[in-house]
Amino acid sequence: MRHAITSVVFLLVAVWVGWAFAQEAFVSHRLLQQAADLRHQNVVITAQNQGYKKDVQAITSGSANEEEARLNGYAKPNEHTYLVTTPPSPSPTPPASAAPTPSR
Repeated sequence: MRHAITSVVFLLVAVWVGWAFAQEAFVSHRLLQQAADLRHQNVVITAQNQGYKKDVQAITSGSANEEEARLNGYAKPNEHTYLVTTPPSPSPTPPASAAPTPSR
C-alpha cells in the first residue's frame, strides 16, 4: 500500500513539473515572438523617422518651397519649362453594325 501511495505522489509531482515546464516554454515562445514583432516595428519606425528628417531638412533649407512652387507651375526667370504628360488613351471605336436585311 505504501508503494502505491508513493507511486501516485511521484506521478502527480512528475505531471506538475511537466505542466510547469510546458507553461514556461509557451511563455518563452510568446515573449520571443513579441520581441521579434517589436524589432520589426522599430525598423519601420526608423525608416519613417528618416523620411521625416529629410522632410524637415527640405523645409528648413527652403527647397520644399521651391519644389511646391514648381508643382504649381511656377518657374524661375529666364528658365524654360517643359510639360511631360502621357498621351490620352484612344477612345474605343464602336462595333460595326450589320446592314439590315430586307424582309419579304
